[in-house]
Amino acid sequence: MRVTAPKMLAAALMTGAAVPAMGLGAAIGLQDDRMAVTSAADIPGRLAMAQATGTKVLRMDTFWATAAPTRPAAPTNHLDPAYDWAWTDAAFCGALKVGMQPIATVWNAPGWATGGAKGIKGVVWNSKAPRNPRDFADFMSALATRYNGRTQIPGQGTCLVKFYEIWNEPNLQIYMYPQYRGKRPVAGSKYVKMANLAVPAIKRANPRAVPITGVTGPKGKSDKSGRGSIDWVRDLKRFGLRAGSQYSQHIYPAVPPLKKTTIFPAWDTLDEITAEVNKLPGGRKKKIYITEASYTTAKTPYRKVAFSPRQQATYMRQIFQVPFVRSSRVPLVVWFQLQDNPNWPGGLLYNSGVQKPSYRQFKKLTKSKRPTGNLRVVRQFRAAG
Repeated sequence: MRVTAPKMLAAALMTGAAVPAMGLGAAIGLQDDRMAVTSAADIPGRLAMAQATGTKVLRMDTFWATAAPTRPAAPTNHLDPAYDWAWTDAAFCGALKVGMQPIATVWNAPGWATGGAKGIKGVVWNSKAPRNPRDFADFMSALATRYNGRTQIPGQGTCLVKFYEIWNEPNLQIYMYPQYRGKRPVAGSKYVKMANLAVPAIKRANPRAVPITGVTGPKGKSDKSGRGSIDWVRDLKRFGLRAGSQYSQHIYPAVPPLKKTTIFPAWDTLDEITAEVNKLPGGRKKKIYITEASYTTAKTPYRKVAFSPRQQATYMRQIFQVPFVRSSRVPLVVWFQLQDNPNWPGGLLYNSGVQKPSYRQFKKLTKSKRPTGNLRVVRQFRAAG
C-alpha cells in the first residue's frame, strides 16, 4: 500500500517452499506516481526525470477512466472514438523511445463501468470493480492491441508494451471496494472473474505480452480494510484463478532488509508468498515480481515508520542481498517512488526535487541490476515512416 499521486487524497495504510535456486537476481525498476496525474503534454518532462536515474524499467499507473471516459461502442477496437489514448501514447511510446520498459498497471474504472458508483468517499480514484468483468477484459484487449508492436499508432509508429498488471492492490478496500459482504470476502471473486477474462484477452491481442495478477498490497492480516497478503493468494485459488499470468507482491517493511524477523510481509519472510503462489494453477512456474517497494524517510498520517535518508539508501542496496531477491524466481524489484509527495516520502527525490542519498544508490544499482529476458527493451519502438 502506498498513497499515490501528489494531488490525490489518501486513506489509511494500511511460500512450504524454500527460497528458490539462486540465479542472476532481480533487476531494479522505478515508479513515478506523479505520471498518472500528469497531462500528456507534460509526460516528456517526467520521462526525462526517470531516464536520468538510469532506470530501464518504469512502472506506470494506467487509469482506465482516463483512456475510456465514455463507453465505447466497439470496446475491443482501439480506434473506437470513445477512447482517448493521448496519455498512454505519450507515456508508453515515450518511455520506449528512450529505452525504458513500461509496466502498465491498469486500474481506476470509469463511472460508466461501475454504474456510477465511486466506492470509498473522499478518494478521488474509483475503488469500485466494474459491474461486468467483460468490460475490463474488452478494454485490456484494446490496450494490448494498440501496443502490440505491430499496430500503427498515428503519429507514433509501433510500440511494444509487454507487461500488464491487472489492477493495483485489489486486496485493499481503498483500491477495490467492497472487500466484504458482511463477513464474507467478495473482492477476490470479483478480481478472479476480471483476471480470468483479461489475461487471455491480453494474450490474444499481443502474444508477447506478460500479464501479471495478484498485485498484492503488503498487508499482514485480514481485517475490515482488506485481505492479508496470504489470505488474498488463497482467495485467488479458492475462486478459481486460472493459469497464464505471473504474480506480483508489494512490500513496505518496517524492518531492514537483512534483519531476521517473523513479521509478514518483510524481506525475510517473503518465502511464505512463494509457498502460496505455488498452489495456484501453474504456480510453480510463476515468477514473482516485486512491483512496489521502498523505505520512507518521514512520518505522515498514513505511515508512522520513518528512516533516515542514509538508511533509505543503505536498505535499498541491501534489498539486493536478500536471498529471496537473488533467487531465479524474482525478476524485478520496482522502487516506489521517483519523487516524494506529501503523503508518501519514499522517493529518490524530496518533494522539492532535491536528491536524497538513495538517488545516487539507485543509479549505481541500475548499472549492476539490469533487466534481462522479457524485461529488456529490444526493438520495441519503431517510429512512423
